[in-house]
Amino acid sequence: MHSKLFSFAVAGLAALAMSSSANAAAVLSFGIGGSGTKAAVVNGSTTTLTTNSPLIPGSFPVNITTIGNIVLPPILTIAARETFVNVTSTAAAVLAGTAISQTYSGQIQYLDATNPAINYLTITFQNAVLRGTAGGNTANLNGDNSVAGQVVTFTSTDPRVIPFLNDPVRQFDIGLTGLSAPLAIVGGTIGPFTTVNESGNVSTLAVPEPASVVMASTAALVGLGCFGWRRSRAKSL
Repeated sequence: MHSKLFSFAVAGLAALAMSSSANAAAVLSFGIGGSGTKAAVVNGSTTTLTTNSPLIPGSFPVNITTIGNIVLPPILTIAARETFVNVTSTAAAVLAGTAISQTYSGQIQYLDATNPAINYLTITFQNAVLRGTAGGNTANLNGDNSVAGQVVTFTSTDPRVIPFLNDPVRQFDIGLTGLSAPLAIVGGTIGPFTTVNESGNVSTLAVPEPASVVMASTAALVGLGCFGWRRSRAKSL
C-alpha cells in the first residue's frame, strides 16, 4: 500500500513538473525564395536595413517552410515577400572583444507574394540586436521580448499562426550571410553592406496555465499527505 501511495505522489510531482515546463512553437521558418538583396544603408551615425528585389521592389522573396508549428512538405511551401519597414538603428554600435552589436527597431512583414492582404506574419519590434564578428561576413538580427529592453509583437491573418500571437515569449532570428563588406563600425554605426543570402526562424514559448499547475500541485501534495498519514498511523499501532 505504501508503495502505491508513494507512486501516486511521485506521479503528482511529475505532472507538476510537466505542467510547469514551457512549450515552444516554430511559428515561421523560411529561406531564400528568389533573387533579391538586403542592405545596410548608412546615413550619418544611423544604419537602416532594407529589402529589395527585381520582381518585388522594396521586398525580398522568401520561401516559407514552417508555419504555425507545421512543417510544410516541399510541394506545399509558401512563396512570400519579406519587407523591412523602417528597420533603423536606435543606439551606437558596440565592439566587445571581437563581437559587434547594435540595437534596431522597426517592422518586418511576411506577406503573400501576390496578395499583400494575406499577412502570414508581421513582426513589430524595439531594440532587437544585430550582431556578428568584426571583419566577418555574417550577421544575425535577433529579437526576444523576454530580454530586458526588447519588445516583440506579432500580428497575422493566417489561422495557423493566430493561436501563437499572444504567447508570453516571442522571438525571431534572421541570419545574413555572404556580406559584401566585412562587418565593421563606421562613424559609430554598423557600416554599409549588401547580401543576397538569408534564412530565418520565428518562435514563441508558452507557459502553463495557472489551473494546470494548481491541479498538479494538489495531486502531489495529497499523495504525499496520504503517504505520511499512513506511515504515522502504522507506527502508532
